[in-house]
Amino acid sequence: MEMEGKTIVISTIMVMLWWSAVNCMTFDSTVAQDGSGKYKTITEALNAAPINSSKQYFIHVKKGIYNENVTIPNDKTNIALVGDGMGITIITASKSSKGFPTPNTATLEVYGSGFIGMSMTIRNTAGAEGGQAAALTTAPFRGFASFYQCRFVGYQDTIFSLDTAFFRECKIFGTVDFITGCGRAFFQNCLVKARQPIHGQVIRILAPGGDNITSNPGVILQNCNISHATDFNKSDVQSFLGWPWKNGGKGVIMSSYIGDFIDPQGWTANPEVTEIYLAEYNNRGPGSDTTHRVKWSKTIDKTEASKFTVRNFLQGDKWIPKLIPYYLDLDVGAEEYSG
Repeated sequence: MEMEGKTIVISTIMVMLWWSAVNCMTFDSTVAQDGSGKYKTITEALNAAPINSSKQYFIHVKKGIYNENVTIPNDKTNIALVGDGMGITIITASKSSKGFPTPNTATLEVYGSGFIGMSMTIRNTAGAEGGQAAALTTAPFRGFASFYQCRFVGYQDTIFSLDTAFFRECKIFGTVDFITGCGRAFFQNCLVKARQPIHGQVIRILAPGGDNITSNPGVILQNCNISHATDFNKSDVQSFLGWPWKNGGKGVIMSSYIGDFIDPQGWTANPEVTEIYLAEYNNRGPGSDTTHRVKWSKTIDKTEASKFTVRNFLQGDKWIPKLIPYYLDLDVGAEEYSG
């Protein structure tokens, strides 16, 4: 009971600090479709933003559906896009790999370091038939990006992550490899939902890989909720926590809820990958039983899991913005998250 009380107090303080910061936020620019802002499109506001800014530049994106592909270039550093809420501010587009390389299919492409995305929905409407069609590509070369209370909606490759990114209290919807990349991507207190795929496809949530750019790449889920959308037919679809996309990547799910739709094997193989690190720690829920997991995945202990915290894996205490709540270690301040 004492620890539970401390957890509630910590969470309450974090929320109060966040609201205090938001209420004091001053916007440098405003986008509004009704003409009440300086710009009517996000791209116009970005074009007018300073180049290589050393301080955060806040753009308020008011409620509305913005039909545009948005790119944050390398020289637009420390941009913050702040919406009016998930499902209220929506950025939407429909590029797919049938016409573009996978990273360039994204509705939002982030290359400028220091980016913050808050309180909005980012979706790709190419559909399950579109193949690889990202909602987000985050690739701030040797830099950082962070997302708070954002919804990402797609099917295959919903989030394509390169370099370093932190996600807190976000919702991610997809089907095949819908959290993927060769960077370091950390999801804390997020809702991860499988959607109904094309007939014959399987669900693979994580698809981590490695490259020669990001050191110690991996996709980490901490205190997340892994479930499925309401129209999902679990008797029709085989679902896995993920697979090893490329050599050198790591996939770790820890202190998370795993729903009953996940195959008891947990993970599926990639014959082309021999260097594999797919691990689970201290999960809960009907899909968390590791008794029948594939032999080449891992069930790790607390000492091993501590390597994959915000502090040790992401060094997040050095760069995650104060606007975004987070906890640094294992299970500190963690609460049941249902989205």
